[in-house]
Amino acid sequence: MNLNVAIIDDEIHAIETLVYDLKEGFDKSIEIVFTSTNPVEGIKRLRSEIPDLLFLDIEMPGLSGLDILSLIDDLNIQVVITTAHQEFAIQTVGTKAIAYLLKPVQPENLEAIINQALVQKKNPVKTSLLKDKIAIPDMEGIELIQYSEIMYCKSDGNYSTLALIGNRKMTVSKPLKYFEENISSELFLRIHKSYLVNLTHVKKYLKKDGGELVMTNNDVLPVSRNSRNELLKFIQNSI
Repeated sequence: MNLNVAIIDDEIHAIETLVYDLKEGFDKSIEIVFTSTNPVEGIKRLRSEIPDLLFLDIEMPGLSGLDILSLIDDLNIQVVITTAHQEFAIQTVGTKAIAYLLKPVQPENLEAIINQALVQKKNPVKTSLLKDKIAIPDMEGIELIQYSEIMYCKSDGNYSTLALIGNRKMTVSKPLKYFEENISSELFLRIHKSYLVNLTHVKKYLKKDGGELVMTNNDVLPVSRNSRNELLKFIQNSI
């Protein structure tokens, strides 16, 4: 089973180098369906060719790799971000990118990515193994946090604070909307402009004012009037 591969990078020498490395090490297991130095043209080719695996440069004029990721979110394509700067890889957390590849490319890193992509093509069900976790960047790297560990997320402008079980808290440079959009669980509800809660960690609902929630760690969170009906509906359906 061959892996259909595409490459989008605005630097032609970067494409040529990657093509050489791919053909040198994996000629019998991959087929390069197209390469492009033009991001707009690349998106059109992606939609017509739909490769199994895309190597995508993150720094490009006009459209960045992150822009392209958002535009092809509906396509079933495994994406690997290629970059010369490791700090840019953090920006891909929460996207559909399965990995990042640092330039200059190391053969062992490329081999690991190709093998991973081949496994996922043969066994696509395995791509859902992390469906109950969200990737959170920290000072040391990226932490995978289970939804069940998150009690609530609190907004602080362009940052969010995660209240986790075990009295642990994390401050993350992501707005609350990021967590609302990327946590794929019906058990999380936006109860206020500043709070997204895991409803399994709710201990008590208080009727006073617009309403308040007492969480299992005894933190008391406000409930907006707009969210109250949806919250009460969930509580009633759970009885």
